[in-house]
Amino acid sequence: MRYTSNIQQLQHDSRYKAASGLMERLLHGELPEMSLLIELYGVQPAQILHRVFARFLEQHAESFGPPREHAHHASTEISAARSQIEESTDFQKLQFRILHREVPEVEELEPFYGAYSEQVRTILQLFMEHRLQRKCGITSAAHLNRVGVVVGKIGMDSPSEHLYATVGVMHDALEDLLDEVRDAHGNIYTVNEYQTFLDRYASPELHEHVRLITNFYDLLLSEIRARLSQEDHAMSKSNLMWALEDMYRHERVEIHPYLEKMHYILEGASLDGDVYAKAKWICYSELYIREMAIYTHSRGDYRTFEIKAIDLSDNGHGREALALDSRIKNLLKQQIYATYGSRLQSTWHGVNNRVAELQEDALVHAEHIIIRDFLQQQSFLDFAMSTLLKIISLRPILFTERPR
Repeated sequence: MRYTSNIQQLQHDSRYKAASGLMERLLHGELPEMSLLIELYGVQPAQILHRVFARFLEQHAESFGPPREHAHHASTEISAARSQIEESTDFQKLQFRILHREVPEVEELEPFYGAYSEQVRTILQLFMEHRLQRKCGITSAAHLNRVGVVVGKIGMDSPSEHLYATVGVMHDALEDLLDEVRDAHGNIYTVNEYQTFLDRYASPELHEHVRLITNFYDLLLSEIRARLSQEDHAMSKSNLMWALEDMYRHERVEIHPYLEKMHYILEGASLDGDVYAKAKWICYSELYIREMAIYTHSRGDYRTFEIKAIDLSDNGHGREALALDSRIKNLLKQQIYATYGSRLQSTWHGVNNRVAELQEDALVHAEHIIIRDFLQQQSFLDFAMSTLLKIISLRPILFTERPR
């Protein structure tokens, strides 16, 4: 649901229209009228806030592009499918079992995953055995199952086929399990043995899709961080570049393209501060989603790219329970998807709907982060400054690029 209960509650605030108007003026590079500030904050606070907003516009307005316009009629298919599956008693019973960390029976999975139910059961069991969980504390298996069932509900699979629904369940399998599960010899698989993992746990026709939706850059960076830590080396830029080169010399050839691209893009990047976090973000925003979009476009089949949209949407619909920095990162990930997806200029109805839905969701939620702050009356100066910083952080969502 695009307009969540929290957003609807804001919209019923008597000052919502004024707060929304203040945001609109700032996004258009216009200094808000004193009357608007007085309506929101009162006569005396309006004086100092007028100065705060004037300084912000003086320093930043020229660096912003045109404000992004709403697509009010953008698709809500993902959200609608999520609501519809939750009305199914079969789904409710299945999700109940999973949330209580009970491995479901194959028969319970068959309505959603058909011939792949045994494989789905094994993946869910591995997530439960290794206690993999969401930030809110529930098992990660619940997210996997919901994504898989939504994929099926939207209709990516032909009748009686469940391939893409199964890919939906397995979308995090490599990223989350390779460093947890042991092979037949008792060794952790690691990224170097991802194909052995796939051969053991997934049918061959699933492999390409699971590989494509997997963020191998995250896997490689995680392994590099672990290696450096074991050798008592800091995660500095120079050590990161050395580790990439060392992995290239010793890892399997199929990993080489990922290492080459990482080395190229990170070599010229500024990685001051938290090198690991910054490297992860650069690889996500400039490599992972972009390459998935380009590859699916080249194949003329966008279904795996669509599954990524469903994953992002599922991560996003509970974002209000997350810390602010996590909420903003989630929104920016949706924007990255929408940006690369729209650049494809595809005639594929499904992917265009996914792009439009994530774009509009990101914009609505980004704006309401700002509006919420403008409605605060205590510590109003602090909230005002914090909100202006959020506008800068949310710039890719709130503004479109200036024409070149």
